[in-house]
Amino acid sequence: MSTVVLMKKELMLNGLTCAHCASVIDEKVKHIDGVKNSNLNFTNKKLSVEIDCDNEEKIIKNIIDIINDTEPGLDIQIEGQREIKEDKTQKSIKNNEKLNLLKIIAGAIVFIFAFYQEIAGRENKYSLLIFLVAYLLVGSDVLYKALRNITKGRIFDENFLMSVATIGAIAIGELSEAVGVMLFYKIGEYLQELAVGKSRKSISELMQIRPDMANLKLGNTIKVVNPEDVNIGDYIIVKPGEKVPLDGVVIEGSSMMDTSALTGESVLRTVKKGDNLLSGFINKNALLTVQVTKDFSESTASKILDMVENASSKKSKTENFISVFSRYYTPIVVGLALLIAILPPIFMQGATFSEWIHRGLIFLVVSCPCALVLSIPLSYFSGIGVASKQGVLIKGSNYLEALRYVDTVVFDKTGTLTEGVFDVVKVKPVNISEDELIKFASIAEVNSNHPIAKSILNYYNKEINLNNIEEYEEIASHGIRVKYENNIILAGNEKLMASNNIKIEKSTDVGTVVYIAINNEFKGYIVIADKIKTDSEEAIRLIKEQGIKETVMLTGDNKEVANFVAKKLKLDKVFSNLLPNEKVEKIEELYKNKIAKEKIAFVGDGINDAPVLARVDVGIAMGGLGSDAAIEAADVVIMTDEPSKIAQGIKISKKTYKIVWQNIIFALGIKIIVMVLGATGIASMWDAVFADVGVALIAVLNAMRIKK
Repeated sequence: MSTVVLMKKELMLNGLTCAHCASVIDEKVKHIDGVKNSNLNFTNKKLSVEIDCDNEEKIIKNIIDIINDTEPGLDIQIEGQREIKEDKTQKSIKNNEKLNLLKIIAGAIVFIFAFYQEIAGRENKYSLLIFLVAYLLVGSDVLYKALRNITKGRIFDENFLMSVATIGAIAIGELSEAVGVMLFYKIGEYLQELAVGKSRKSISELMQIRPDMANLKLGNTIKVVNPEDVNIGDYIIVKPGEKVPLDGVVIEGSSMMDTSALTGESVLRTVKKGDNLLSGFINKNALLTVQVTKDFSESTASKILDMVENASSKKSKTENFISVFSRYYTPIVVGLALLIAILPPIFMQGATFSEWIHRGLIFLVVSCPCALVLSIPLSYFSGIGVASKQGVLIKGSNYLEALRYVDTVVFDKTGTLTEGVFDVVKVKPVNISEDELIKFASIAEVNSNHPIAKSILNYYNKEINLNNIEEYEEIASHGIRVKYENNIILAGNEKLMASNNIKIEKSTDVGTVVYIAINNEFKGYIVIADKIKTDSEEAIRLIKEQGIKETVMLTGDNKEVANFVAKKLKLDKVFSNLLPNEKVEKIEELYKNKIAKEKIAFVGDGINDAPVLARVDVGIAMGGLGSDAAIEAADVVIMTDEPSKIAQGIKISKKTYKIVWQNIIFALGIKIIVMVLGATGIASMWDAVFADVGVALIAVLNAMRIKK
């Protein structure tokens, strides 16, 4: 049985301005053989697909055929080929925008002249011709698209609705109204495109962290190359004012770094030889030599951009609801328009077809759900962009929406609420000298990357001969077992000692206690203390201000340390001495008393937190110092390692949700009112145009408020 190997491809659809067309393309692409996943983000015009590697060329051709068939004339650029055509594309888009504006202005001038003639009573045999010229100037592309879409089986889109409505108005003698409606529809569409374009630009400006070039050091020369062409281990030069193109370690130099693009913090950070450097930082004042530690695709800037740009693939329940709703809403309204136009003249005495057709046409104009299809995804994308700018990466609009419903936040302790920077505060030897106890503890911990291990090694501050270590075993949530010069060294917690039947002298100190045994004989313990983060107390207060009912801490640390931290931070509950699987069990217990709408968020930073991060409704990882495993498993990543950012994320979520529902209620409310008024003969076609493009424009502008 052969395994299907999938690859990800991205296509930019430059010139795409129709939200309805975008949804049609997305739906069709999903049904192509060999396409596993597909997502078309209308906001950034990017189509992301996962496809079968073996049939790449055929599948890409099928995708392009669908795009051209659905919306001809788009400039399609496949990932890796963008830079070749980018300038040409931008010029083409600007030229089209200018041409559309000129047609609108010319049509408006002709319409005003004809309309003035009409109201002044100067109509003549040429009036009809002048109105038709104005109509074709502003509406020819609408008529063409409507006709083209009908031949392809796509009827219920805005082009069809506007064409039928205005042609119907001309047929019943409302010529000036038909031209005026088409003119104001095009003006509204133009303004709407400007607003969406401005929103796209402002969102892209939030994420201006993609590096354009890297200064590759080759011997005594420097070559300017694409960051994708730099390999792990290569040396790059970062000059003052430049973005750091790739993650690496500073080999030479010292400088100040602007980290605001990644963290949202405006405070400059000093880096020196030996410090880690993340791509996306901006070098402020000195030359740095950096050794690259990650490929471009794995670098911090690339991962952040990938998370934000692809967040739209994980749609919120509200977005999914609107997609389904709009699929049925338009045909239903079109059906009602037909009934309004046909039934009253047949069954009502004195009712005329011209009057009721006019009312039915008003229904048609109102029926397009563009305000919702445009503004709601834009609202979520804006919310995710704003959060990213503040150092909170949210991987999908579904998680942004879920944050609003979180009523319980569960924290890991070490590295999340505390610094994760440990210092040895007490050494208690038993039948051994203090130096010997520290030496044996350091031998046990020398191969570990855990902060506790590092604190013991820093305290010992002597070299250890690694060649004499014969065996090494890390026992999850217990400690370490090492064979060194025929001695079996155990270093860990009480559970490790108990599992080896070693009697210990239990410590009563507040801190993390590492018990040491040599050849199954207890030799003492070392107490390591961890500092609470400076903003942890403020974080808990801000989180509770956002309406969080319960704060809980789960930790593998001992009861005394856990209770000390919980009391200091005013947490509601604390559970200590937990193994990774026991943390999951505690989460399950918390879920027992929850209703479906109440969500649980877990905040952690270590590899042991990955199972819990994957289990909860919203997993939040501390990304600055956190492990890759925790970041991969999480739904939200805090780039600054500051727990106070969680409250910011929840606040953005609530604001986004509020604006989304403002748009839904406003758009549907206005449309329903105009429909009712149109059916009763009160509303005019002008009101219907406002209920369509006017409402869409207002909804888009309202969505942009999230960035304020």
